[in-house]
Amino acid sequence: MMARLNSDWRGGVQTALLFGIGKVIALSVYGGLAALLGLLVYDLLHHAWISLIAGMVVAAVGVWFLFKSGSCSCSARRGSPLLLGLVDGVVPCAATTGFILFISTQGYSLVSGLLSGMAFGVGTSTGPVLLVSGLAPRVWKRLAGRRHAQLVLRGVGAAVFFAWALLILVGGWV
Repeated sequence: MMARLNSDWRGGVQTALLFGIGKVIALSVYGGLAALLGLLVYDLLHHAWISLIAGMVVAAVGVWFLFKSGSCSCSARRGSPLLLGLVDGVVPCAATTGFILFISTQGYSLVSGLLSGMAFGVGTSTGPVLLVSGLAPRVWKRLAGRRHAQLVLRGVGAAVFFAWALLILVGGWV
């Protein structure tokens, strides 16, 4: 991931910041588009059924994330960290898919969708994994190869999907 781009902490921080800015931009756009799409779909179809289907899809993505996921990032390649952040934010992975489905079922306005996308992007860019890979790339390289660390990260990620699924399902039936 980011640790492959730099080996010292200064370069790692710069890379992580540029990568994060690119990702925040991409996910903000996705949030706005998901909110608009959700408003269009909600006007055409019954709200509860859309929420049921979206909730089940997000839960299924959570199960996949827990047992089968690999890396959804292409940022291991060399290139501009800002561009790689944009690409990583645009490439649909499990987390981005769950986020888009969640936002599209909440009835948010365009501005709320953009702000939600920005918050999601900031959250994914400043999470512990990116902070460790940016601030201490050598530590990240050691942790990344450990099976236990990968299982913990998968478990936490799956829990987020299940929480999104529950929020979608409850919101659709209330």
